[in-house]
This record gives sequence, C-alpha cells and structure tokens, in this order.
Amino acid sequence: MDQDAEGKRGNFRILPRNLFNSRAFAALGGGGIVVVLALLNKLEFEGKDRKDRKGVRAGQAALRHNGEFSLTVNELIARGLSRSTATRARKLAWEFGFFDVIEPGTVHHAGRYRYSERWKHYPDGDYRPVGQQPPGRNVYPDNGFKRADDEMGIMVDDSMLVLFPGP
Repeated sequence: MDQDAEGKRGNFRILPRNLFNSRAFAALGGGGIVVVLALLNKLEFEGKDRKDRKGVRAGQAALRHNGEFSLTVNELIARGLSRSTATRARKLAWEFGFFDVIEPGTVHHAGRYRYSERWKHYPDGDYRPVGQQPPGRNVYPDNGFKRADDEMGIMVDDSMLVLFPGP
C-alpha cells in the first residue's frame, strides 16, 4: 500500500508551504487536515526525468494519473477519525477546493477524485465546486463487489441485485 506502481516510494510527502499557510487549510479543523494529508499521501508524482511532461501539477511537480486518487471512509477511520467525522471532513475538504469529484462512489465502490487547487481562492474567490456531485458514502476500496454468480441463483451486479430460481 505504501509503494507506487513501480514499487518505489520516497520517505516523505510534499506539503507545499502555500497550502500549509492557506486560509482554507486553517479553516478545515482537525479532521479536515487529516483528510488533506491523506489525499496528499495518495498522490503520485512524476520522476525527476519527466519535468517536461504535461498534466496536472502540484506546485512544480507533475502528478501521475492526472492527479486522480480514491479515498474511502475506512481509510480515514484507519487514520484515527470516527466514521461521521471522516465523512464530514472529506466533504468539507471537497467544498474548500482540495479535490474534485470525478465519480462520487457508493457504499461498495470507491469514488474517483482529482487533486484541485481551488483552495487557493478561499474564501473570497471561486473555490466552491460547480456541477459536481458530493463525495459518495464509499467505504470499501477498489470496487468491493464485482459481478459474480453464486450457486443459490443470486447474481450480484454493479447496479442491482437480481434473484432468480436456481437450477
């Protein structure tokens, strides 16, 4: 879990000074700060040899995967937050512009998010998310339920539960 796709990971995470000193970061409170630190930990940066690569940037470094990540409530609970605090703090971090929602997710399917720097415009500018659904109540990482047939004749699908008689 603590390695990137190539099996490498540095020993520290970048916390940009402008983020740390921002009014949005200060307004988050304890749970929101944990959420922002957790999402920064999820981001993967391009190597030094890829400085000319185009894409989403966090400060001077380019982000891999277009800055996309998933962050479930259970991951935040593992960092010491209660379920209600984790849900509330993740929504607050989204409202303050630290990430955008690509797919909100469901209880069993992790949502997809993208790092955002709208927080730089807090509180007087255009930092609020527009045209996005709020983060879903996703609890389980990596799309917990996959399509499967079981021997009792119950088919579990991504979008519905269908019961039909067995053989």
